[in-house]
Amino acid sequence: MLKKLLASVGIGSAKVDLEIPNPQVELGGILEGVVKIKGGSVEQEIEKIYINLVLNSKYGSGDETKPVSRTVGTVKVTDKLTLAPGQEKTIPVNFEIPLDIPISKGRTRYYLKTGLDIEQALDPTDLDDIKILPNKYMKMLFDAVSALGFREKHNSGDYNGRYQEFEYRPTSFMARELDEIELYPTAGEQELNVVIQIDKRNRGLFGSLLDDLDLDERYVRIRIPYSQMNDVTQVANFLRETIESEYRKIL
Repeated sequence: MLKKLLASVGIGSAKVDLEIPNPQVELGGILEGVVKIKGGSVEQEIEKIYINLVLNSKYGSGDETKPVSRTVGTVKVTDKLTLAPGQEKTIPVNFEIPLDIPISKGRTRYYLKTGLDIEQALDPTDLDDIKILPNKYMKMLFDAVSALGFREKHNSGDYNGRYQEFEYRPTSFMARELDEIELYPTAGEQELNVVIQIDKRNRGLFGSLLDDLDLDERYVRIRIPYSQMNDVTQVANFLRETIESEYRKIL
C-alpha cells in the first residue's frame, strides 16, 4: 500500500525516456526515435503515452518583451498498457513535423514533451530539445535574400503567436532607397506563401511625417510555386523585380 501511495506522487513510479538519434528535422519531415519506459516499484496502468511538440518564443511589443508558448503537434504513441514492476518496453515512434509552423530561429525554440498518462498518479514526463529547419524551398528564399545583399537583423525569427518575422537591412541592392524589409513566409504542400513588408528610407520633415503615419511601408503577398523555384538566382531575380515594383508604389 505504501509503495502505491508513493508511486502516486512520483516516488517509485514508472519512468519514460524519448531517444532521438537526430534531433534536427525539416518542415514536413519525419522525426524518428524510440520511447523507452520502465516500470517502477509497483504495477501501474498506463492510460496512454503521448508526445507533444511544444514551441517557445519571445517577441517585442512596444517596450515589453512577451513570451509565447504553445503545443503545435501531438502524437499518441500507444493506448492502455499494464506495466509490471521493473518491466521495460521500447516503442518505435515517428513524428511528422507540420509544414506551416515556425522554424527554429532567433528566440523561437522547440522541445518534445513525452508523457505517461497514469490515472490517479503524477504523470512522468521527459523533455527533449529539437531543431526545426526550413525546407528546401524556404531555405532557397533565405539564400536569395542574402544574395541580394540583405543582412539579417538581431532577433530575426521571433514568433508572436500569429506569424514569424524575419527582418533584413539592405547593404547593396536598394540600400539608399530602403530602410529594411520584413518577410513572413509559410511553407505549403506545393508552394511558398510570403508576405513582404517594404520599408522606405525617408529623409527630412516630410519623410518623418510619412513614417509617423506608416505611409512609408507597403505590404505585398506573393505565392511562389515550388515548380518555379529551381535555384537561388531565379528566386533572387523574382524578389528583385517584386521589391522594385512595389517600392515605386510607395509615396
